[in-house]
Amino acid sequence: MKTESDSVLEQMIDTRRTSNPSEGRYEYRIWPGSGHPAIAVLNGAWTLSSAERRSDIYLLNPASDRVLVKLRSGDRLEIKRRGRDVGSIQHWSMPLSTEFPLAASDRNRLAEALCLRRILPEVAGQSAAHLLSELATRDGRVIPRTVTKSRLLFRTSGCRAEICRVGVGRWSGKTIALEAEDLASVAHAIDDLHLGSLPNRSYGDALLRLVAPHASGYELIVRMPRA
Repeated sequence: MKTESDSVLEQMIDTRRTSNPSEGRYEYRIWPGSGHPAIAVLNGAWTLSSAERRSDIYLLNPASDRVLVKLRSGDRLEIKRRGRDVGSIQHWSMPLSTEFPLAASDRNRLAEALCLRRILPEVAGQSAAHLLSELATRDGRVIPRTVTKSRLLFRTSGCRAEICRVGVGRWSGKTIALEAEDLASVAHAIDDLHLGSLPNRSYGDALLRLVAPHASGYELIVRMPRA
């Protein structure tokens, strides 16, 4: 039976010709509806490096599964862009991570990432609150969602993992994720932790399954199982 690491090794030569791993990280994230054996393995065999609680505001739009925009801890703008997948493993880079106020060039990159029809005025870049107020006057293509996170972070052999309790409104659940600059490290960890039976869904993908686009805007629907 072919494993995730077997599939990845077959594609690594082509990937190295077309992308630079140092420009981002390879990621694999699952959303188990209940417990998962990987939790015990991470707690028992990996090194616990830190713990964290925070709330991020995601600015959702129909392209959030490819270009993910969030206000980290509610006040720092981050844009992540998904590159070429290798099998089921995703590659993400972060072309923008900045504090407020936003420069004109940053506002232009943000408007592009959010698929806005009009540029953002200077006042929208003064603070996170100014930005959210400006987006509230637009046509509803961007929906802010506050996501609370309680994370345990682990490390081993160049790969980082997290177990995170996530809350979005009345929904809560767990997510388990791997990330590393080295593709093979993530692939081997997927096999070791038996994560490959569940799909790789980024925060953008998962949140779009809670906030589903339709012809007139967005409609809140719950599709993910409660933990």
